[in-house]
Amino acid sequence: MEIKSPKQGSAISGLPLSRVKIIMKSSPDVDHISPDALQAMSKATEMFVSYLSMKAHDHANKRSIEYKNLADVVNNDDVFGFLQEVIPHKITVREYWKLRNSQQRSEDESSDDQGSGDG
Repeated sequence: MEIKSPKQGSAISGLPLSRVKIIMKSSPDVDHISPDALQAMSKATEMFVSYLSMKAHDHANKRSIEYKNLADVVNNDDVFGFLQEVIPHKITVREYWKLRNSQQRSEDESSDDQGSGDG
């Protein structure tokens, strides 16, 4: 990884500052981003991705990381709980429809139980 000076428009980390700034500004609560905050966020993001990758690599027990390894780490470690909707376990279409149908049946039974108490 090549280290560029801030004058060249990139953080000391490998992430482009312009992209990090765009993501930070996408929050409606953010009006201004100081250069120091931008540098700090860029470095923190790099460290987080490195940590997640390291955990997935440890879980994989091999030289390469697959999506399944990331999903396992995210879904089994409370630290990464906020990513569960972003990195879910993969399921087949058949499994999806089976799950959806069983949830629908549960909702139907629940609404039938509530309606039968009237009389």
